[in-house]
Amino acid sequence: MIYDTIIIGGGPAGLTTGIYAMRGKLKALCIEKENAGGRIAEAGIVENYPGFEEIRGYELAEKFKTHAEKFKLPIVYDEVVKIETNERPFKIITKNSTYLAKTIVIATGTKPKKLNLNEDKFVGKGVSYCTMCDAFFYLNREVIVIGRDTPAIMSAINLKDIAKKVILITDKSELKAAEPIMLDKLKEAKNVEIIYNAKPLEIVGENKAEGVKILVDGKEEVIKADGIFISLGHVPNTEFLKDSGIELDKKGFIKTDENCKTNIDGIYAVGDVRGGVMQVAKAVGDGCVAMANVIKYLQKL
Repeated sequence: MIYDTIIIGGGPAGLTTGIYAMRGKLKALCIEKENAGGRIAEAGIVENYPGFEEIRGYELAEKFKTHAEKFKLPIVYDEVVKIETNERPFKIITKNSTYLAKTIVIATGTKPKKLNLNEDKFVGKGVSYCTMCDAFFYLNREVIVIGRDTPAIMSAINLKDIAKKVILITDKSELKAAEPIMLDKLKEAKNVEIIYNAKPLEIVGENKAEGVKILVDGKEEVIKADGIFISLGHVPNTEFLKDSGIELDKKGFIKTDENCKTNIDGIYAVGDVRGGVMQVAKAVGDGCVAMANVIKYLQKL
């Protein structure tokens, strides 16, 4: 079978693309590695998505999934390991199968940026990259957030009403937020302590993380806590595009034009994997723009 379009990724951008594809009567398929709905499910309260004054991230993710299901978007849970673009139709190779498509829309989003110390030893043992996934393990306990700017601010805000105390450790001299209102919320939190200009050196502990060793003001110090959340931002999920011919920028994000088109005709990218502003509203807009251009492209074949 040759699909009109295959969407790689089932977050807000990918599902929006799929909804428009099904409404356009295309033979479409969405391939999602983990859970349809995407990383927005990890958010706490979402207040900046039009139509919802306030909604929890996992609820919004579920609404995207339900909407796509209404239009009978086929979703396959598998991991794409490679795409071949040197022949038409394009070949999408997953761990379990191979698919052919006239067009591809890449919506693979991002993954958490690592601290690159010894944190891998403690992931699931006191160290987490997902605040909303693991916050309630630390109800009324003390936690550390290691990070910078918007990701660290969001993590601290999401933890402030759950943990007894939140210690935000950053190597910056100040924190910058995508939306100034986030800084206001952080300042209002009476149980959040911020340590600036602190370089993390090591996660300390034996069988579980017990704290982090930092360098601040020229001195080493160990900050103790029950849990540690690493919130340094995200890097794009584009490793599978190696040797595909699709152009990436120096950070690994996919280069596109204003129509979400890559350097290869018939291949588009939407959402966070494009870089720039990483907001669910932008991801949804990308999905709409990309599919409108996919349909135009297919009509010319």
